[in-house]
Amino acid sequence: MKRVYVQFLMFFQILCLAQVPTIEIPDGKGGYKTNDQVVLQKLRIETKIVGRISTNVITMVLKNNSGRLREGRVTFPLPEGTNASGYALDINGKLRNAVSVEKENAREVYETIRKRNIDPGILEKTEGNNFRTTVYPIAPNGGERTLQITYHYELKKSGNSYQYFLPLDYPSEIPDFSILTSVYSNSEAPQLQERPDGEFDFVKNGNIWTAEIHKTKYKPGNNLKINFPQHETSQSVLMSEASDDSSYFLANINIASNERAKELPNKIAIVWDNSLSGKKRDHTKEFLLLEEYFKVNKDVTVQAYFINNTFEEGKTFKINSGNWSSLKFFLSHVTYDGGTDFGQLKPLKEDEILFFTDGFSSFGELKLNWIRPVYTISSSPHTNFEQLKYISNKTHGEFLNLNENDPKKEVRKLLFQPLKFLGIESNSSVSEVYPSIPETISQDFMLTGIIKRNQTSVKLKFGYGDEVTETRIINLNTKNQAVKDWGISTFWAQKKLNELEIFSKQNKDEIKNLCKQFGLVSSNMSLMVLENVEDYVRYDITPPLELKTQFDAIVKNNRTAKDARLKDLMSKAEWMTENLKTWWNKEYTPKPKRYPEPKLTRERSDSTSVNDLEEVVVTGAAGIRETQHRTIASAVSEQRREQQQLNIRGMASVASNKALQGRASGLQIGYRNENANSSALINPGKIKTIEVESKAEYMKFFSGLNNPENIYKVYLQHREKYENLPQYYFDVAGILFKMNDRKSALKVLSAIADLEFENEELYKLLAYKLKQAGAYDKELFVAQKVLEWRPFDPQSYRDVALAFEDNAQYQPALDNLYKVLTQSYTKELAERDNGIEEIIIMEINELIANHGTHLDLKTINPKIVADLPVNIRVVINWNKDDTDIDLWVTDPNNERCYYSNKETEIGGRMSDDFIGGFGPEQFLLKKAMKGKYKIETNFFGERQVGVAGPTAIMAEIYINYATGKQERKIVVFQNQKENSRKGEGVLIGEFEF
Repeated sequence: MKRVYVQFLMFFQILCLAQVPTIEIPDGKGGYKTNDQVVLQKLRIETKIVGRISTNVITMVLKNNSGRLREGRVTFPLPEGTNASGYALDINGKLRNAVSVEKENAREVYETIRKRNIDPGILEKTEGNNFRTTVYPIAPNGGERTLQITYHYELKKSGNSYQYFLPLDYPSEIPDFSILTSVYSNSEAPQLQERPDGEFDFVKNGNIWTAEIHKTKYKPGNNLKINFPQHETSQSVLMSEASDDSSYFLANINIASNERAKELPNKIAIVWDNSLSGKKRDHTKEFLLLEEYFKVNKDVTVQAYFINNTFEEGKTFKINSGNWSSLKFFLSHVTYDGGTDFGQLKPLKEDEILFFTDGFSSFGELKLNWIRPVYTISSSPHTNFEQLKYISNKTHGEFLNLNENDPKKEVRKLLFQPLKFLGIESNSSVSEVYPSIPETISQDFMLTGIIKRNQTSVKLKFGYGDEVTETRIINLNTKNQAVKDWGISTFWAQKKLNELEIFSKQNKDEIKNLCKQFGLVSSNMSLMVLENVEDYVRYDITPPLELKTQFDAIVKNNRTAKDARLKDLMSKAEWMTENLKTWWNKEYTPKPKRYPEPKLTRERSDSTSVNDLEEVVVTGAAGIRETQHRTIASAVSEQRREQQQLNIRGMASVASNKALQGRASGLQIGYRNENANSSALINPGKIKTIEVESKAEYMKFFSGLNNPENIYKVYLQHREKYENLPQYYFDVAGILFKMNDRKSALKVLSAIADLEFENEELYKLLAYKLKQAGAYDKELFVAQKVLEWRPFDPQSYRDVALAFEDNAQYQPALDNLYKVLTQSYTKELAERDNGIEEIIIMEINELIANHGTHLDLKTINPKIVADLPVNIRVVINWNKDDTDIDLWVTDPNNERCYYSNKETEIGGRMSDDFIGGFGPEQFLLKKAMKGKYKIETNFFGERQVGVAGPTAIMAEIYINYATGKQERKIVVFQNQKENSRKGEGVLIGEFEF
């Protein structure tokens, strides 16, 4: 028989998320650290409170105590459901307000302008509900920069009062500190439960209560807590008038949190996130929750499961009389490792699921197979609230926030059926009412929406499941309830945004539109400040109000052209295709090497002539002999090129495909006919790759170990010291791959994804190693994430395209390669990646040559289609911007093909030199002569240090590329300091033909 437990909700003291910002500077290793070089010089906090809402403006002055230019990074955590709604940065000594810009567009403009050594101001939402900005430059020797952040905050219930809470536990003394708090339209004096200083007290002036202090060299000793007693009949409505005879309203509904009995489950599943990021959760709070749970549900079967990069079943536990010590011991000794892949979650048969996680799926997309109620539980300061609310909402469970709330209170969501808001009765006078989906009444309840015309009454429904058990009526009257200068519309927008982000993918466009209109920050919208009005014009960004007049005048008079974006790269691609065809059709006949002539001691025989020799010795690196009379593949005649008839090699069955009409008049795409014999170009050869060994100090721990289990144990023993070093996971995973322990290798490697979210350097490093390991599905996921974060980089589309090809998805591979040529780019980024067209053309034509039967070519420009099979192709890529790495290929004649010798005597061809960006660089050789070829990379330099550690380089080495018989090998390594000497290359592979 099921057990029933009934008790009315008691109020517990709220636990608030600290809102104290952290200030850091780069540590020179790619991360950030706090020190006394950049400090908080001045802090002013201005707060306005009316009813249950507050508007908070935080002004910070950063000071540079060092003797050089510095960058300061400020991270500002906010409570669940609260969004930053304002950001300003000082420009020429005056604060300039930010405007809302799509996150990817803001990042593109940032990357572009940063190349002028000026950093625009961007406020972004990072993991969890943290907001971050970087400030650069801060002048040396006492230079200062000012920034300002605004947010709107709802007061929370604490006992019988609503409480405003402001944490002030700053770690060090603040030279200039001030607080101004104003409370409007409150008949009673606000009650100060905790104050930062004895001088801080409220004084009434008209209908406003104000309290203020200003201190120098101040170290706050207390937080600020202000209580506002709740009266049983209190119900407040605030409204603000808007356009089209409409108004926004925000109503505080006085309804008691309640609950009723539910049947407690006999079997529960505990799904425990044991990925690397799981270490950062507050397990003490999680165990306290379980302690309280088993005090009530005393006899229950618990099945443990674990999720990291895989999903695994753990042990089964029988809890008797509330004794869960064995389960606690088991969970206390979990090993945390690997990335997080919610795509691995499997269907479960237990009655209810308790899912302990931070909600971030760093290594795969969520596939929700659960139909039982799921209670998502987070104790981490970095939480993906939207993901966890989505899971609990879809399965009719609840979200428990242990980081901000007392576990003894949150446990009641597991033990009872809570009272929920179920919606409003149909009313044509109101629209856009939020919440619009059922919401648990935990402490209090607020409703917001838009009213058409001046007044109406709205009936709210509350109950359990689908059963309405009580109602409330609110009366809306714009004339009597309207307030000015309170931004009720912003509170409404924040409520709407919180709900839209639960289903963020489906609502992406609506989220962008909402954030633009109301200046909010979200997971895909940022707030941005540019230095001069010309940049707002150039990048087509609507400026803040103070620059609007100047902006309009510039646009009207055409004094500043908008950013000279390259519409696309197609013209350059057409030219490059012709250039490649010319190179491919050219016959290269290497000159025989001349040796010193020996002095003749006797007359040469008439029967012997140098011209009669059919073979000359060509001495290369390996002393290879090569015949002078080599077969050269037949070239496409000029007559065929003039007819502009392009053929594509394919299987015989392709001949039945319908010819595709190209963009140019009279130009058609067909398939290569029998006369173009690709077999003439196939040249049997061998690829030998050279492992670039890591020189890291920790490698000595693994020397001599030949058992994967021992290697993994040693890895865990030393991980704490190297936990934030991606290279550690990269190198250990490499060792495990060599030992053929693929499962452990992928777990260790995937942990890189949990180190820092939205970091393209880390994810590119991860994608390279996954490609080399043949984990193509994960390579695709990672590449798609980078594209999501950096859609302005051509390399992002290229990486996704090649991952699609690895997964035998040829049409999306072609489509993404083609996007590289059809996207628009800022002038600066186009110049950075000048020459990438050559690499893309080769890859498009390889897809067509090898997989033409699977492709729809109707949208492909025929002018970039060419038949370009080659014996040798080498491509290198790297994972860092502003980095210069060179590809060297030395042929059997000992001639090196590289950036200053781009075409060799035997026909080797090097693509343009990439001195910034992510590469790639490419070497081609149509017809390989006999002998050995040496492949090297040369690390020329980088202009940044990232959290990903040393630059990661991936080389893809092909023989018989685009012939239908191509072979590929991959080398991935991180640059070692020992290999960074200019003029010396790192040997990564060899060809032999």
